[in-house]
Amino acid sequence: MGNVTDALIVTVIGMGIIFLVLTILLLTIVLLNKAFPHVPEPVAETSGGDDTLLVAVIQAAIAKYLKRRPSDISIKSVK
Repeated sequence: MGNVTDALIVTVIGMGIIFLVLTILLLTIVLLNKAFPHVPEPVAETSGGDDTLLVAVIQAAIAKYLKRRPSDISIKSVK
Protein backbone atom coordinates (compact mmCIF):
# COMPACT_ATOMS: atom_id res chain seq x y z
CA MET A 1 0.00 0.00 0.00
CA GLY A 2 2.98 2.29 0.52
CA ASN A 3 3.90 2.24 -3.16
CA VAL A 4 0.44 3.37 -4.23
CA THR A 5 0.43 6.18 -1.68
CA ASP A 6 3.90 7.34 -2.74
CA ALA A 7 2.87 7.25 -6.39
CA LEU A 8 -0.24 9.33 -5.69
CA ILE A 9 1.79 11.87 -3.70
CA VAL A 10 4.34 12.21 -6.52
CA THR A 11 1.51 12.55 -9.06
CA VAL A 12 -0.27 15.27 -7.07
CA ILE A 13 2.98 17.19 -6.48
CA GLY A 14 3.91 16.95 -10.17
CA MET A 15 0.49 18.11 -11.31
CA GLY A 16 0.59 20.95 -8.78
CA ILE A 17 3.97 22.13 -10.04
CA ILE A 18 2.80 22.03 -13.65
CA PHE A 19 -0.38 23.93 -12.76
CA LEU A 20 1.64 26.55 -10.87
CA VAL A 21 4.09 27.03 -13.77
CA LEU A 22 1.23 27.36 -16.27
CA THR A 23 -0.48 29.92 -14.04
CA ILE A 24 2.74 31.95 -13.79
CA LEU A 25 3.14 31.76 -17.57
CA LEU A 26 -0.45 32.94 -18.08
CA LEU A 27 -0.01 35.87 -15.71
CA THR A 28 3.26 36.83 -17.41
CA ILE A 29 1.58 36.87 -20.83
CA VAL A 30 -1.37 38.92 -19.54
CA LEU A 31 0.95 41.47 -17.90
CA LEU A 32 3.11 41.74 -21.02
CA ASN A 33 0.00 42.30 -23.16
CA LYS A 34 -1.10 45.11 -20.84
CA ALA A 35 2.39 46.65 -20.76
CA PHE A 36 2.94 46.42 -24.52
CA PRO A 37 -0.44 46.38 -26.28
CA HIS A 38 -0.53 45.23 -29.89
CA VAL A 39 -1.39 48.07 -32.24
CA PRO A 40 -2.09 46.85 -35.77
CA GLU A 41 -0.38 48.77 -38.54
CA PRO A 42 -2.67 50.49 -41.03
CA VAL A 43 -3.09 48.63 -44.28
CA ALA A 44 -1.86 50.48 -47.33
CA GLU A 45 -4.52 51.15 -49.92
CA THR A 46 -3.88 49.64 -53.31
CA SER A 47 -4.06 51.91 -56.28
CA GLY A 48 -7.14 51.50 -58.42
CA GLY A 49 -4.99 51.62 -61.53
CA ASP A 50 -5.45 49.94 -64.86
CA ASP A 51 -6.37 46.27 -64.45
CA THR A 52 -6.13 45.46 -68.15
CA LEU A 53 -2.96 43.43 -67.74
CA LEU A 54 -4.42 41.55 -64.77
CA VAL A 55 -7.58 40.70 -66.72
CA ALA A 56 -5.49 39.53 -69.68
CA VAL A 57 -3.38 37.24 -67.49
CA ILE A 58 -6.44 35.76 -65.78
CA GLN A 59 -8.18 35.30 -69.12
CA ALA A 60 -5.11 33.55 -70.58
CA ALA A 61 -4.84 31.25 -67.56
CA ILE A 62 -8.51 30.28 -67.73
CA ALA A 63 -8.30 29.73 -71.49
CA LYS A 64 -5.22 27.52 -71.05
CA TYR A 65 -6.93 25.51 -68.31
CA LEU A 66 -10.11 25.04 -70.36
CA LYS A 67 -8.09 24.40 -73.55
CA ARG A 68 -9.89 27.19 -75.42
CA ARG A 69 -8.86 30.36 -77.18
CA PRO A 70 -8.65 33.50 -75.00
CA SER A 71 -11.16 35.22 -77.28
CA ASP A 72 -13.73 32.56 -76.29
CA ILE A 73 -13.46 33.58 -72.61
CA SER A 74 -15.35 36.64 -71.36
CA ILE A 75 -14.46 38.06 -67.94
CA LYS A 76 -17.16 40.29 -66.46
CA SER A 77 -15.31 41.67 -63.40
CA VAL A 78 -12.21 41.15 -61.30
CA LYS A 79 -12.38 42.05 -57.62
